[in-house]
Parts: sequence; structure tokens; C-alpha cells
Amino acid sequence: MKGENKFCLTFAGAVGSSKTPISNYLSTRLLLPVFNNDAIRTEVIEDLGVLDSKEYLKRRDLRLEEIIKSGNSFIYDASVDRVWKKLKEKLTLFSYDFFIVSLDLSKELLTKLYQSKRYLIALKRIDELIQDHNNFLDQYLKDIGLQIKDGDFINRMQISYSGVKNYLERKNNIR
Repeated sequence: MKGENKFCLTFAGAVGSSKTPISNYLSTRLLLPVFNNDAIRTEVIEDLGVLDSKEYLKRRDLRLEEIIKSGNSFIYDASVDRVWKKLKEKLTLFSYDFFIVSLDLSKELLTKLYQSKRYLIALKRIDELIQDHNNFLDQYLKDIGLQIKDGDFINRMQISYSGVKNYLERKNNIR
């Protein structure tokens, strides 16, 4: 999807809240490319044998810039909790619309997810990660297109697809 109806589908939520599974599902259903933050982090570790934060940020920012300048719609598979102001400015500068799926999960559900995925470092930082997300919600609630909560989690794939599909139908009817 290229041109005037271009959009970025992205996520807000704590580490391990299911952004990547939803991204992959939506990518196949909507035929959209995925920009995956974690893949770039892994690439840097594989290339250098260690995570060099400066190199990671350099590669991430360069590739994101290339995608945005291409004018293609895409899925940004990363949490925008701490970077939304800057990303929103960039998307707006290049005339992108956006749709944010916010994963508003309780500490109890996140704890279960972290334990099952063995996210031990995230488990130690769970309160900080939840606070980052709550800060995002306090500031940017009006930018969110869809919120998924604990009760919706088991159906998150279909709920996300339906929400994005409805957004795209409304968007295309308005233009």
C-alpha cells in the first residue's frame, strides 16, 4: 500500500505483551511489511558479538527513515511507549496516518507471560515497564486506535485484525 493512503500500524505496551505475534499475524492478513526492532537488535549482536547500543540505534533509525521515505504502509513492530512523540512527528512529516494497538495488560497477566517465556530480566523490571506504558497512556490516549486488555488477550489476534480492518475501511471511505 503506497501513496496518499499510507499508514503505520504500531503498538504500545510493555515488553513481552504480544506485539510480535500480533504483528506477524496482521502482516500475513493485510500483506504489510514489518519493521521489527528486535531483529535489528539481534543483527547487531550477531555482527559484533555484543549489543552496541549506539550501533543498534544508528541502524534502527536509518532503516526506519528509509521505510518512511519509501511511502509504503508498514507495521512498526515495537512499543512506542517511550518514542511516540518523535515517531509521530516523523510520520506526520511524511504524511502518514497511524493506528496504535495498545496492549493494556495487568501486572498479573504480564507476570504469567514473562514466567512462561522466561523473560527473567523483564520480570525484574515489570513495575518500571508498566509505569512506562501508563505514562504513555496518560499522554497519548487520544492517539490509540484499539486497546486490548486482559479479558481480550486470548482473542487478541482477531480483535486486532478486526480493529485495523475497520480503521482501513473508514479511512478509505473518507478519502
